[in-house]
Amino acid sequence: MAIVFLDLDGTILDQGKPAKDVLLAISKLKERGHIPVIATGRTPHLLYGMEKTLGIDSYIAANGSFICYHGNVVLADYIKPDTVSRMVKFCEHKQIDLVFESKDDYVALSKRSHLVDLFSDIFEIERPRIEPDYYLNHDLLAMIFFADEYIEEVRQNFPELVFNRSNRFGYDVNNAGDLKAGGVRWLVNYLNLSEDDVYAIGDGYNDISMLSYAKHGIAMGNAYPETKAVASYITSSVHEGGVYQALLHFKLIE
Repeated sequence: MAIVFLDLDGTILDQGKPAKDVLLAISKLKERGHIPVIATGRTPHLLYGMEKTLGIDSYIAANGSFICYHGNVVLADYIKPDTVSRMVKFCEHKQIDLVFESKDDYVALSKRSHLVDLFSDIFEIERPRIEPDYYLNHDLLAMIFFADEYIEEVRQNFPELVFNRSNRFGYDVNNAGDLKAGGVRWLVNYLNLSEDDVYAIGDGYNDISMLSYAKHGIAMGNAYPETKAVASYITSSVHEGGVYQALLHFKLIE
């Protein structure tokens, strides 16, 4: 029995919809007793029920900070409130936009530039409303940071966090660790599975750690060059049924 971790955007979703042959691939995986798991930078709110559309009831969200297995939450690693407050002060002082991501919402501290909405448009998710005090009464799984010119300074000032470029407009902000790889490792250990049976497929910067960790790290044909560089196998693109082709190659489906 294999466990297959599947990135969402650019891997099993193509422009926000199930990619070519993905539904068939997932169905065949389950028929053969394998475990498909979504592994995404999105928080649960931003899944929009897509896990149900895909027929997958287990997912790793917020780059490894939140894990749901067979519909049950087994891990929720929130950012400490003091850290969030310090980040807000830093961003307000520097006039930097910031987005708050809780389990149930997606809210902006500010929208001083167009980057916040452009970030949403890339992933075809909602544009966040502005609610500066949201963080005071809600636990956050992640944030999004929008200033290339301050990235090294903020990394130095917040060693308890990791800043990982998600797209060309912003950085995912999560608790320090191995991001998706940390979530994958946690779930594999929780289920007492062999690491030899771990497969991971992705295309983005936040998939690099996951593909590096997995025994079988698979990069999509449309993946960033840095992501392809750590993969043990490169499949075809999301438009060409890359996930299906990869699973065929490794004989997980037929």
